[in-house]
Amino acid sequence: HIPPAWMKQRTSPSTASASHNPKDMVTRIDDGPAPGQDQKVMVESTANVSTPAPQTEKNTEEKTIPELRIATIGNVDSGKSTLIGVLTGGELDDGRGYSRAKVFARRHEQQTGRTSCVAQHIVGVMADGKLVHSNKTANITTAAKYKAWREVMSQSASVINFVDLAGHEKYLKTTIGGLTGNFPDYACLCIGANMGITKMTKEHLGVVLALKIPFFVVLTKIDIAPPKIAQRTKTKLFKILKGRGSRKQPFMVKDQKDVDTVLKNQSAKMTPVFSLSSVTGEGLENLESYLSNLRPRQVWDHQAKNMEFNIEETFSVTGVGLVVSGSVSRGRLVANSRLLLGPFSDGSFKPVLGKTLQRKRVPMGVCNAGEGCAVAIRALKAKENLKRTDVRRGMVLVDPSSDPKPTVSFEADVYVLHHPTTIKENYQAVVHCGLVRQTAKMVRIALRKSKKGTETEEKECCLRTGDKASVLFRFVCRPEVLHEGTTIIFREGTTKGVGKVTKVHCDDLKTTTAFTEIEKRKAEMSAGMSQKSKPRERARIRGGAKKAAPRL
Repeated sequence: HIPPAWMKQRTSPSTASASHNPKDMVTRIDDGPAPGQDQKVMVESTANVSTPAPQTEKNTEEKTIPELRIATIGNVDSGKSTLIGVLTGGELDDGRGYSRAKVFARRHEQQTGRTSCVAQHIVGVMADGKLVHSNKTANITTAAKYKAWREVMSQSASVINFVDLAGHEKYLKTTIGGLTGNFPDYACLCIGANMGITKMTKEHLGVVLALKIPFFVVLTKIDIAPPKIAQRTKTKLFKILKGRGSRKQPFMVKDQKDVDTVLKNQSAKMTPVFSLSSVTGEGLENLESYLSNLRPRQVWDHQAKNMEFNIEETFSVTGVGLVVSGSVSRGRLVANSRLLLGPFSDGSFKPVLGKTLQRKRVPMGVCNAGEGCAVAIRALKAKENLKRTDVRRGMVLVDPSSDPKPTVSFEADVYVLHHPTTIKENYQAVVHCGLVRQTAKMVRIALRKSKKGTETEEKECCLRTGDKASVLFRFVCRPEVLHEGTTIIFREGTTKGVGKVTKVHCDDLKTTTAFTEIEKRKAEMSAGMSQKSKPRERARIRGGAKKAAPRL
């Protein structure tokens, strides 16, 4: 098998100069500004909105570049980061972590070789289907990263955004937050052909199925997997996909004809399965062709008047101030506009000014719904100082005319995936809803019993594996912004169940505190009654036993 043309094998030091000739690099340009000039333009544009941008940035800002989001999931050491490094960098791996070193963002990730946070990496797609690689190396400067991403954005007709998620069990909350908050169009389930299907592979697959995200499977490390082990992994994978929980139809992709067949017959049941090696390049051409022809599946409301921006991360940039990054879920975010930031711990919103925008490290004037960007904000009040510690993940930036109302209580129709015991009222679990992650308590559980006419009888009860019910949740710490129809996941260590928000009560902390005090009084009264009734019951039992003994 011959690797694709864009793949470049690593060479010896004697031939390094020849392999890294700028003329041989794929889709590179040499007429861009120097790294120092790039950084200067970026700082000036964020400090002053009226500063003109270079001509290349204007052209990028005028055209709308479609963005396809793909989340990579799978067990630890299954080759997720290595695959992303090969696709975005355009060079094959050496089998010792060369490619994954390009995409790791933390020092401890470089040392352990494991992803611990949500990271995003891009690869461009030209009009003819060829990929545009950044060809960046590990440990480069910030200015070089800006230059590499701007080159990709300036030459691409569309962009594929890879969301690299963690595979280790202790980072499960980070992985679930990345799947619920980054709004991926597709998911890429990576499975090591030499490792087989593990517990976390099934856990990630269950979360993707619960969120109803289309996915495809990639069997990695086929160059070091023994044939019998690889065949056993493939057989077990097909059995799980065809099982009762998934009900998918796996399709093994072997050549370009299979890729065309999968693209023409895309459905909710068909699941493409690719087998490849990031070291030898075997099978990478099929995956490249499949990704370059995929299109975003989600439809966003760009014309909505009430804009909403979900905050995922916060930064403090020297010379700029506070910067927040996230995604626009509704409407259009315009630079130099007045917004409301919140909700804070007391449920209030503060007026701020969104100074400048950057999408994929490129200055923009407008960010549409479904696109991710970074916004430099500052407080509108003169005496108010907005710190990075005041802003947290899950907060939103909204239009002042939308009149946002945070909530502490909400109702949802839930389905219990797996729980070893019963779930009763006052059960607490961590709820994931978009970028919101907070502990919530099940205040009321109502199980649907039977239907009579158009009405449904509901009975208070406990939940077990496979049960469906209508549950009233209440956040424990602070209010959040939720919307009806949003999918939620509640977990206690591992995922316990999924659901959909049916009603938002829009209550505040005072009302919740009053409800909590009433619940405490009821609990104390019920506890006191139970303690008083126990001695009487024991006395009756003892008296009955004494009277019954002579008769026997």
